[in-house]
Amino acid sequence: MTTFERKLRTALRRLGVDSGSTIVAAVSGGADSTALLDALVRLRNEKGRPKRIIAAHLNHRLRGEESDGDEHFVRELAERLNVEFLSERIDVAGEALRNHKNLEATARKLRYEFLCRCAEARSAEYVMTAHSRDDQAETVLMRLMRGSGMHGLRGIHPDMPLGSSVRLLRPMLSISRTEVVEYCERRDLTWRTDSSNFSIDLTRNRVRLELLPLLRSFNPRIDQTLAREAELMRDDADCLDAMAAGLLGESGNEGRLQAEILVTAHPAIRRRALRLWLQQQGGGLRRVEAAHLHAIDGLLSPDKSGRLVELPGGWIVEREFNMLVLRRAVPAAIPSPAAVLSESEPLVFGDFMIWLYQGVNPETININRLKESGFFFTLLKETPSLSQILIRTRKPGDFYVPFGSRHRIKLKTLMIRHTIPCSARDTYPVFVTRDDSIVWAPGLPAAARFASSEGTSDQVILVAAIHRDAAWCEAEGLLRKSMELDSFRSRFLTIRQIL
Repeated sequence: MTTFERKLRTALRRLGVDSGSTIVAAVSGGADSTALLDALVRLRNEKGRPKRIIAAHLNHRLRGEESDGDEHFVRELAERLNVEFLSERIDVAGEALRNHKNLEATARKLRYEFLCRCAEARSAEYVMTAHSRDDQAETVLMRLMRGSGMHGLRGIHPDMPLGSSVRLLRPMLSISRTEVVEYCERRDLTWRTDSSNFSIDLTRNRVRLELLPLLRSFNPRIDQTLAREAELMRDDADCLDAMAAGLLGESGNEGRLQAEILVTAHPAIRRRALRLWLQQQGGGLRRVEAAHLHAIDGLLSPDKSGRLVELPGGWIVEREFNMLVLRRAVPAAIPSPAAVLSESEPLVFGDFMIWLYQGVNPETININRLKESGFFFTLLKETPSLSQILIRTRKPGDFYVPFGSRHRIKLKTLMIRHTIPCSARDTYPVFVTRDDSIVWAPGLPAAARFASSEGTSDQVILVAAIHRDAAWCEAEGLLRKSMELDSFRSRFLTIRQIL
């Protein structure tokens, strides 16, 4: 038995491939994948492991007749080895151009999607690729140059999910390319050579053809050293990831995390928790690098409220008071035009639905029920100044004297104190008089000059607002219960017609 076969058999045993397994082997026609398919067939014939093998080849149509020749070669190889053959042809360059994506990344994505389809169509438990120790060394070096953290320096993972019921295995990561070629020569196997592998326009080819030979002059075993370091990184990363998952669970583990909990953890665990958060809530980590994580970590400083970090893929992380918030970056919201508030019907303004009731007896209002129902509300004096109330968005320099204070305070300051998110402030409703004096804003105290005194028996104006995150369709019933009136004026409650 050759060294190649012995190492492959050991890897299959370690990866849990048993005698009853069905495998889809990705075969490009190169030396690595040709050796993998041949050795798998020999193991099946001699040891009955795996039970069934399927050769799969994706023609990327990138090299014209050469690509077609690769497909023809793999088809004949599968027939000679008596294994099923599956193939597809995809215009990878066209797909990359249409989607404005990197060619290499597009090819990789389409290739794994094809392999997953093959496995699911044949009820295969595993897809195997022929990545070798040399591929591992190249990958680690490329990620090191790019500035990847420990997760990137783990290199190519030997075992990972590919679909809901399919696992992707790389059983040749301990096998060198030299051992692959020796196996092919011993078994009289021919293989195809991809001419694009010699183009130094591609970073990986430059690493393979220029950087690694130079490093081997310093350490002849550099490939093995880099592969071993990647394995050690994987073990350390798995341990730290488990600790990070625990921290993330304590901090929130949704689109909002509590900064005060994160900041108590060690930076290594904290940044891992942030990375896991982005992966779970932000749809993946494509192009997210260590620099992004350091920038997000910097938002945990106490003076960073209102600051944000832009991420690849159209996401941002923003510090809002004591929370880190992950959300999609959207164009700046267009403030709603100023509107007049009246008793005729509820008014939708920005993210709020708003009601106005004039001439209300305070004793008929169940204040506690209104608070429990999620309404923002205020009681105002019946004065000539409030014969007409307008709604607008904030303006630079807005200020007023809030109830309970003797001094005027900037509207921005009050919004900060009452934790109005920065992202919501530009579209937030501000209630004003005809002469533009601020009356109230949801969640803030009313202006002292307009606020109704507690315990008054005089008739008042009730302004109630509810955010769209609440159940707008239930607002009618909630207000009915809170007002406690025998005859409720239904003309105020045309919610369903509006929505």
